[in-house]
Amino acid sequence: MKQYCAGVDVGGTSVKCGIFTTEGVLLEKWEVPTRKEEDGKYILPDVADALKQHLREKGIALSELEGIGIGVPGPVEPNGYVHICVNLGWHDHWPAKEMQELMGGEIHCAVGNDANVAALGEMWQGGGKGHENLLMVTLGTGVGGGLIVDGHILAGVHGAGAEIGHIHVREGEPEACNCGGHGCL
Repeated sequence: MKQYCAGVDVGGTSVKCGIFTTEGVLLEKWEVPTRKEEDGKYILPDVADALKQHLREKGIALSELEGIGIGVPGPVEPNGYVHICVNLGWHDHWPAKEMQELMGGEIHCAVGNDANVAALGEMWQGGGKGHENLLMVTLGTGVGGGLIVDGHILAGVHGAGAEIGHIHVREGEPEACNCGGHGCL
């Protein structure tokens, strides 16, 4: 019987992971460093290895895991495709597919923008519980935003609907943002 799920928040300096019951009760959390060398190719293998280890230590079989949700910084297409994730070095990447393969191919994996999935989590179990409209602002390596309207993520074009860190606030800024733009928040 599938009674557990895992959450993964991939950040620019660390990856935060957790094992939960399917009702949302946190059983364990930990972090692994974000190894971005070689276009971030070690990030998800490191997470998969750590997740398998923590599941074993908890006595949870992979067959009991309902799924893995992954939040990544930057826009994510509705089908889970990441064109570019500058903070991680990813280009033309399918993180959910990679994680599913790393976990043996049987566990459902989904990926979304980190701030969007954080907003969903707050709506489900956190400060936004009971509300269908909310804005989540995240501060880390970058500035992110997740917008929930009528209980659904407002993803926008190419998954960049609430990327508030890339709102242009300063005209004529000579230094480029990591997105390639100038004058971003």
